[in-house]
Amino acid sequence: MPLTNLIINGDFTDSTNGSAANWTGTDIETRPSSVYIGGSGPSRVAEINGGTGADTVMQQTFSVDRARDADLNLDYALRDSGTLGVDGFTVDVLDSDGNVIFTQDVVPAVQSVYVQLSATVSFPEAGDYTLRFTEIGDNADGSGAILDNVELLVCFAGNTRIRTPSGQVRAQDVTVGQLVDTQNGPKPIRWIGRRSVDATMMETDDRFLPVRICQGALGNGLPSQDLLVSRQHRLMACSPVAKRMFGQSEILVAAIRLVGLPGIYVDQSVREIAYFHFLLDEHEVLFAEDAPAESLLLGDHAKQAVGEAAVEEIELIFPELRLTNKSNHPARHVPEREKQIRFVTRLAKNERNIYESAS
Repeated sequence: MPLTNLIINGDFTDSTNGSAANWTGTDIETRPSSVYIGGSGPSRVAEINGGTGADTVMQQTFSVDRARDADLNLDYALRDSGTLGVDGFTVDVLDSDGNVIFTQDVVPAVQSVYVQLSATVSFPEAGDYTLRFTEIGDNADGSGAILDNVELLVCFAGNTRIRTPSGQVRAQDVTVGQLVDTQNGPKPIRWIGRRSVDATMMETDDRFLPVRICQGALGNGLPSQDLLVSRQHRLMACSPVAKRMFGQSEILVAAIRLVGLPGIYVDQSVREIAYFHFLLDEHEVLFAEDAPAESLLLGDHAKQAVGEAAVEEIELIFPELRLTNKSNHPARHVPEREKQIRFVTRLAKNERNIYESAS
């Protein structure tokens, strides 16, 4: 069975007020983001609390061709009039018999600020599955959480060269236990996840397509060769502009936010690719084609990134990680989505490189 319908219209662009194309359910409402959060712009979003006294459910069914991992990514926020600690949603993935294979509750802890959620869902076999969002909270006021950019998340491409103490090694050839270079020195790989994407999947949903970062496009000759990464994989920027905006020179920025800068684009010519997750003892900045990029984030965020079952497997195989890795702090500051966009806009306006000397 080919993969034919994975998360269509996840940015709600093809929707109208009060509807969401390709999504079904009850009490569905989509409008420009600024309707819900003042000054947040014209991007269309879906509210998971569409009307007073009604329960919102929004879902979409898709097919997978075999047992595989699919990484879900989305942006969420609590609207200006929502209630902190009360309003939110449950995100579930169900099989064709209605069995829940993944579930997570989301109750925003801040108001009027977009937050990114990433979660890897493990599909046990080929078949039809449903992604479902269900309202949590007080539906008497018609105010709740909002969603945007529901999409799939993947990581390093298999031919990407990863720097190690013994030289460059292709991502697909890196092994568990092998040392890789990081900004904190050589560190061992603890766990590796792999995801293969074929032409059929890319034709069905172009969000499977990689971001190409051409040789030298980041600045200072980086990357040393063209680098292919998934849309949401974060690269490290090192810039005086970051220092002025965030109080620190080094930040992590999703590859898709860099698209449009010279030499960085979504590569529609790629027809087949394999992506990889690398888990280290801590969240680290490692080097892909010599460019600084993130590893998989451990700690509490690992459940969002690879799923609870994968975390249990990792802790079973490497019990020492359970004791030594309780930090959920990323290796570098990760600005909110809109601040990443403003950062990149400033770089473009001032013709600055993404990666410069920290001075």
